[in-house]
Formats: sequence, C-alpha cells, structure tokens
Amino acid sequence: MAAVAVILGASSLAGQEEGGEDGEAEEAAAAANTTQGVFSEEQATRGEDVFWNICAECHFEEDFGGPFIQSWVGASVKDLVDEIVATMPEDNPGGLPAEQYVDVVAYMFKINGMPTGEDELTADNVDAVEIEVDLDP
Repeated sequence: MAAVAVILGASSLAGQEEGGEDGEAEEAAAAANTTQGVFSEEQATRGEDVFWNICAECHFEEDFGGPFIQSWVGASVKDLVDEIVATMPEDNPGGLPAEQYVDVVAYMFKINGMPTGEDELTADNVDAVEIEVDLDP
C-alpha cells in the first residue's frame, strides 16, 4: 500500500509540475491580447508605410476602425492576417511578404488606439494573440 501511495503521490507531483511553469507560460501566451502592447511602434510605422503605398489605393484608414475592428474581437490575430492574405491586395491576393501583412495589421491596431510595446507580432506568434478592444481606455 505504501508503494502505491508513493507512486500516486509522484504522479500527482508530476502533473502539478506539468501545469506549473510550462503550463503557466502557455496560459500566459494564450491570454495575450491586443490591449497588452503586442506590437512595436516601429512595426506599426512599417505597416503605415505599406498601407499608404499599397492599401490606400482602395482603402481609407477609417475603413479599419470602429465596427471593422470590433467585428474581429475574440478572434486570433492570425485569423485576421489569414483573411487579409487571402483577399489582398485585390489584384494579387497573398502577393506581399508575410511580414508586410503582419505589419499592416499592427498599423490597424495602432489606429484603433491599441497600445504599442517592445515586442513585435510575427507570422509565428499571431495565433497566440487574441484581438481585444479596450472600449474604456
């Protein structure tokens, strides 16, 4: 019986360790959202350049404010990036480098008043960031 208790106790500790540091890091990554400074000022500036050189041929900044960005609340940034890649530019969907699509999305977040931070969104981390809007800044 004592051996079974030791084995069960060890299993329980192993489970706690799995949910410990690694689990907390995964939870923190999954909890990241656009109200937490997940893109940099430099990235938004690069996105602004792409917007004015490519997107502004058909779009206005206002097209991406209010109702547009609110319609994406709860989705991952990857969902938004994937939609833009699949449909833009209209005459060449998916024709831009992946980084430019992500930079433009960072610019969209900036024009919607989302805070900048030290890190940048990348094609590799956008699926871990949820779109949220702080309606009460």
